[in-house]
Amino acid sequence: MQRHPALWMLLFWLVFLAFGGLYGGIAMLLDPSGAAMGVDILLPRLPVPNFILPGLFLLFVMGLAPLAMSFGLFVRPNWPWAAALARWSGHYWAWTGTLILGLLLLIWLAVQAAMIGFSAGIQYVMVVNGLALLGIALWPAVEQMYRLGKGTGARN
Repeated sequence: MQRHPALWMLLFWLVFLAFGGLYGGIAMLLDPSGAAMGVDILLPRLPVPNFILPGLFLLFVMGLAPLAMSFGLFVRPNWPWAAALARWSGHYWAWTGTLILGLLLLIWLAVQAAMIGFSAGIQYVMVVNGLALLGIALWPAVEQMYRLGKGTGARN
């Protein structure tokens, strides 16, 4: 099956996000003080005593969720538990999840900027990542591939 080049770009950005989320999440859980990553100086500015909660968020939301979305967009499994997203949006669940993930990433970065500032290079890369997820998913050819309804061939 021939896949649109935009889908490959979308998959790239999802997997890129997943690697960053897995790395950051695991690192924060292995050393909740943040010293190993050099971010321990940020703790006084945060409403948490350590990096366990941010680490769990990164691991599951920014690490495992993008992998699930990548799998869903590429393989298109028909999972009944994910059908609620499809009914809500009128699009295949992984497409809807990708949009939600892009928005969550941008919100996460906005909260980071408000709490600790915005100066690390990776923060700028992640802004590009979030905008790319949204922009490519909303690209008409990609959006149409995952729209549910007559003639699209999409499944929930």
